[in-house]
This record gives sequence, structure tokens and C-alpha cells, in this order.
Amino acid sequence: MSTVPLLLLFYQRYYENNNNYQYRTKKRERHAVGSLRLDHVGYAYGRHLALNDVTHSFGVGLYGLLGPNGAGKTTLLRIMATALAPRSGRVFIGGLDTSKRQERRKVRDTLGFLPQHFELMEASTALHNVQYATWLHGGSWQHAGEQARRTLETVGMGERETSLVRTLSGGMRQRIGIACAMACQPEILLLDEPTVGLDPEQRLELRAVLSEYARYHTVILSTHMVEDVVAMADEILILAHGSFVFDGNADELAAHADERDSLTTSWEAGYRSIMSDSTGKS
Repeated sequence: MSTVPLLLLFYQRYYENNNNYQYRTKKRERHAVGSLRLDHVGYAYGRHLALNDVTHSFGVGLYGLLGPNGAGKTTLLRIMATALAPRSGRVFIGGLDTSKRQERRKVRDTLGFLPQHFELMEASTALHNVQYATWLHGGSWQHAGEQARRTLETVGMGERETSLVRTLSGGMRQRIGIACAMACQPEILLLDEPTVGLDPEQRLELRAVLSEYARYHTVILSTHMVEDVVAMADEILILAHGSFVFDGNADELAAHADERDSLTTSWEAGYRSIMSDSTGKS
């Protein structure tokens, strides 16, 4: 196993070619981010079209991205995080074109990303993992530690900051991953399936944390949990067959429900109805 696992290696590779590692000791200028815009974004894996002409704009608020496995959610979030380049179209963050290397470097300071699958440093403490991820965004090690402690408290892991990661449960590890993405206070926070492994109480706590954070920042999360999205998202997007097939709020989602579908919530029924219609049209 790598001494710098996937999640932390992701942040390290963001910056390792920038300014001869000056980010480690010198706080770089953070560029203001007012929005994230997808402009006719497409992506394909061989002959499989994962994303097809996706266009959307995101501002301050919380956006919930729903869709079945294989719909393109993870691919889309990776493109937003500049971890993957689109095959067609462009992504603009704060007006900067991420297809251009210099502009891509500028916006990465303003992004926080939790991949769906990640690893942590098993033999290190929860605090050290988050502190290291924060330090890679710039500033001193001491400041990164202060930020890491505050964020661990925010996600309910303050009492376990000195615990070795290898001794923690799956839900605790998930919250450390979320803290790694949040600790640098990014203007845009991207979370791929953040509630995986969390129990109902922890999911409720995370909803409150993200809803508060989204008052002043852009939060985009993907999930299979319709109830999580309905409870906290300002805008709900459903991705199917590589394209958005719904864009609206919880009430608009419920309005799509089939009255004959009485064994679930109106939002679940609305989601199922939209997915059924999109399958018929594909």
C-alpha cells in the first residue's frame, strides 16, 4: 500500500508541479470563484458515451446529483474537479477556462473533492490525514493543523483526532475523507457519495453541516439517497444516459410522481417516474 494513499495523493498531484512546491510554505493567492459552468461537456470510455453535451451553471447553494449506477455522476464530478479532462466542451470556474493549464492551476486552490473511493494513511492519526490534505493547499503546517482540528469537530470526529485510521470504522473513515475535502474551506465542494457508510444519525448531522456550508459556498454532491437530496438540496439534478433529464426542486420532483406508486414517498416516486420516462426515450 502506498505511503500516500489515493485521496491524499490526489491533492498532492494537484500541486506537485506548481511553483517548485512553494505551496508547502507560502500561502498562494486564492482566486475568487463565483460560479462553475459546464459548457457542452462530453466524455466517452471507448464506444460508451458517459456524458453527452452536458450544459449547466452552478452558483452558491447545494446541488444534489441523482442517477443510477453508470449514469455518469462520478465522471462528471471528476471533470468538475479537474481530475479528468472532458473529451468535448469546456468547464469554466470563476470565469477561468480549466482546459488551459495555467487557469486550471489557479482554480484548484478553490476546490475540495471527495472521490467515491479513497484511501487514507492507515498508520497515521485522523488529525494527521486531514492536516496533510489541508497543508497541500498552502500555508504553514501549524495553520493546517488548526484548520484540520476545526473541521474534524465540524464532522463529529473531534474526539477521535488522535486515533489511528486503521482502528476506525467505515463511517468514521468516511467523515475523515469529508474533512479532508472541507478543511481548506473551498469555494466549491464536490462530494461523490458522501453518505456511504454513515448511520442515520450521522447522515442527519452531515446534512446540517453541508446545508450550513452551502449558505456561502457551492456544494455539489452525488448520491443514490433521494431523501438526502430532498432534505438539503436547493436544486436537484437527475443524470441518466449521460444527460440531465431533470432540473428542479423537491416539490417539482414530487409533482412527477405516479399516483399509482403508493409504496414509497412522493419524491422517490417522482424519481422513478422520471427514470422510467428517460429509459423509454433512450
